Amino acid sequence: MGVGIPSMQVSDPTQARAGLTKALAEPGPFLLDVVTDPNALPPRIDAAQVRGFALAAGKIVLAGGVGRMVDMARSNLRNIPRP
Repeated sequence: MGVGIPSMQVSDPTQARAGLTKALAEPGPFLLDVVTDPNALPPRIDAAQVRGFALAAGKIVLAGGVGRMVDMARSNLRNIPRP
């Protein structure tokens, strides 16, 4: 129970559908806590998103956040298709 209402935390992506199904089956309020990777990028992106990402990355690097950019790159390596 979270804050007096039924709740569930989902940290495994394979359990997201089950968590959502459980939340929607409740007759009243339900707290569904979904843990996500803040550095993750979507698997498919368009040119506008690439431009926005490049601008944001440049600002982060210029502000001294090179380590943060390295962390973001590492967390997104899983999205690169492998032959």
